[in-house]
Amino acid sequence: MFSLFAPTIIDVRLIGSFSQWKEILMNRQDDGTFICSPNISDGKHEYKFRIKRKKEDDQWIDIIDPYVTKYDPEQNTGIMWVKEGKRLLNDAIDYKWKYDHTKMPENNNLIIYEIYVADFSDNEQFTGIIDRLDYLKDLGINAILLMPIVESLGLSHDWGYVPRNFFSLKSTFGTCTDLKNLVDQCHRRSIRILFDGVFNHTSGDCPLAIIDQDYWYYIGKHNPDDPYYWGPELNYEFYDKIRNIKPAVRYISDVVKYWIGEFHLDGLRFDAAKQMDNYDILHELDQVARTAARPGQPFTTQAEHMPETLNIIKANGGPTDTCWSLSFMNNIDEALADKFDLDKMKYIIGTPNLINYTACHDNKRLLARLNERLSGFDDEIFRRMKLAAIILTTSAGIPLIWQGDEIGEATSVDETDENKTKIKRPMHWNLLKNKRNRNLFNTFKYLFAFRHKTDSLRNGEVDFGYENIDDHVLVYRRGVNIIILCYFSNEKRLNYTIENISTKANTIWIDILTNEYFIVNDRNTLVLTLNSYDGRILLQTNKRNFRFSLPVPCFHD
Repeated sequence: MFSLFAPTIIDVRLIGSFSQWKEILMNRQDDGTFICSPNISDGKHEYKFRIKRKKEDDQWIDIIDPYVTKYDPEQNTGIMWVKEGKRLLNDAIDYKWKYDHTKMPENNNLIIYEIYVADFSDNEQFTGIIDRLDYLKDLGINAILLMPIVESLGLSHDWGYVPRNFFSLKSTFGTCTDLKNLVDQCHRRSIRILFDGVFNHTSGDCPLAIIDQDYWYYIGKHNPDDPYYWGPELNYEFYDKIRNIKPAVRYISDVVKYWIGEFHLDGLRFDAAKQMDNYDILHELDQVARTAARPGQPFTTQAEHMPETLNIIKANGGPTDTCWSLSFMNNIDEALADKFDLDKMKYIIGTPNLINYTACHDNKRLLARLNERLSGFDDEIFRRMKLAAIILTTSAGIPLIWQGDEIGEATSVDETDENKTKIKRPMHWNLLKNKRNRNLFNTFKYLFAFRHKTDSLRNGEVDFGYENIDDHVLVYRRGVNIIILCYFSNEKRLNYTIENISTKANTIWIDILTNEYFIVNDRNTLVLTLNSYDGRILLQTNKRNFRFSLPVPCFHD
């Protein structure tokens, strides 16, 4: 019933509430696993392991089971359940899935919404996200990326990017039943749930590190020249010849199988993939995740690699479906700050299989960055936000927004603050009472709806039809009947002429966001006024009385 794989440890004892915390001897097996099967009554029980290393003078050390599925941060104990004499995997083993049959959106159709549970949810728990699912469905997202949900720093408000107990939920977020119900309710609405997996490093008090840091981890810093170091780094290269295993690979593979299989999750993000720098482990974990995923449903893997590298993507022979694009955020920043670079813009707009974003948890929000440059939350900032949203939604990559971007959330992250992961930043839902914020919400909603309705935005290539680096104008087509016009300057231009804009002359085009009409004349030329940081999505139509219509906006306080 109890086991602990600790091949370099000389002795292990089990202690728990079921034995009044008296030691129970565990028997060592040939492979270095210690086991015991005491008689335990049905119900909930607390327990730990007590270990002693090889040296005779070593002290006994209490540790948490590396496979425990519930951790009590107040008592510093593992929790387990017994039912009819058998140990249960977790407290939600009897959960009945209701919406597994609902077909999920394919990978290329995703619009991702990044959430930190304690900041997005009014009650800081999974149940609070369920209360907002209709809002998210109405917004048009169809995938939620949950920032790390495994246990780290106990009861503290923390993003979880330094994990400690890999199989345990962060207790403040709720129970395993709550998480399963969240996943089920998302699937009911055809919303996928993606898992943010931190598999590069752990906290120093992770049970594996306490048992024997040299066995599961690199000795010292794995990449000495890398400025980023968050804790002991798992060594996926170490091969135990005696036991014919790679211990770190085996353990994290079990972690992936548990979360993806047990909770019916729809995708996996590899945090700090650059630091893992061994594509073999990413290939292996990608396959492990797909084996554990629900049959007949789409599944995706993403790599966080800063800056992005295209050879990590499967289309180029790499291990993951997509890669997060830091270049998208940085190049949008430059273009909106009078530093237009044509080649960079064409790269971020035209490159597929990237996760594109204007902000994520790691950096300041675009609205905050613009405010620093333009000194004031005025209409100019929101015009540039609109242009950024247009590019994000019409690019070849997959769009992602950070919770609150759609309502003009400005509470942001100071990248230099060592405590940035511990600061509470709750959603300011009352922003939707402001006209500019409602308009921004409507812009995102309309753009998302248009992307969902338009196959060429999700599958087609990008055709750059007109570019003028001196005028800071870039025009591109997504299919034969959609033109996106981007203008990166605050200088208003009257009667601006764009040549060879269409595949066909004498055509009528309508701006889907404003319902304005434009005529491409018989010389295949479009003449229009360009306002400050203008962005337009033009849809070809043959009817002068045509109006592009999307669902009526629904506002939520």
